[in-house]
Amino acid sequence: MILYTFNNREIALFIYLLIFIIWSITKKQIRESIFKIFKSLTDKLILLSILALLIYVDLIIFGLYYLKFWDFTLLKDTIYWTFGVGFIMMMNTNKAIQEEHYFKNILKDNFKLVLILEFILGLYVFGFITELILAPIVILFSILLAISETSKEYYQVRNFLQILFGIIGIGYLIFSFYKIYQDFSEFASYGTLKSFLFPILMMILFLPFIYLYTLFIQYESLFVRLGFSLKDDKVLRRYAKKRILIAVNISLLKLKKIRPGFLFHECKTKDDIDLEIRRKLSIE
Repeated sequence: MILYTFNNREIALFIYLLIFIIWSITKKQIRESIFKIFKSLTDKLILLSILALLIYVDLIIFGLYYLKFWDFTLLKDTIYWTFGVGFIMMMNTNKAIQEEHYFKNILKDNFKLVLILEFILGLYVFGFITELILAPIVILFSILLAISETSKEYYQVRNFLQILFGIIGIGYLIFSFYKIYQDFSEFASYGTLKSFLFPILMMILFLPFIYLYTLFIQYESLFVRLGFSLKDDKVLRRYAKKRILIAVNISLLKLKKIRPGFLFHECKTKDDIDLEIRRKLSIE
């Protein structure tokens, strides 16, 4: 059946996740690590970031609902996307600074053929017992594949696992196409189209938020460093912040240029600040 509620695969994964959580609680070292993670989530900046994320996603959903695209059949997809994609992107904003054409690549990734295949694979699932058996096997092979990619000496193992995953993927794909053939009218429905387009729309509409959030985080980090470089001159520090904001504005490209090195470390006057900014941005 096309997914609108929790399916057998998700229930099986939830069961194993619950078992893992219970096992983790019994281990003191893991329990302490989990506690530290939850403690870090109580940081003021992180809490405000999560709140901003939820408000922005709510605004998107309200807009899609107003346009009669979103309805409660997409609630599960919305929750999965918010915490499985949106939150992770927000916590990895450094990639936007480190990787060239980061946002362009994200858009490209949303229009690849593999996404269509992944969507079809997720539409139909096996029976509960079958999914309960397959879930730990797939998870185990995924872990082994990740380990095999850490060293060249595991080259043969990696190739074997990739072939094995390919066979499993083909098996899932054949099953999905068979289910589509059995009931094509259910597959070729507006509900299926919405489920397919929803994550693509969310990603496109989410990019302005993640761009501005990246700017905010990088400015915050830059100004903290600035506090150390000009810690003895409050007036000069304030002037430097103002000049950076004017020169960089909302350009991540310029922000990338101005971040490296000991910013304003040797600056003693406002003219020194202006000269340093021009040098960093290669402005003659």
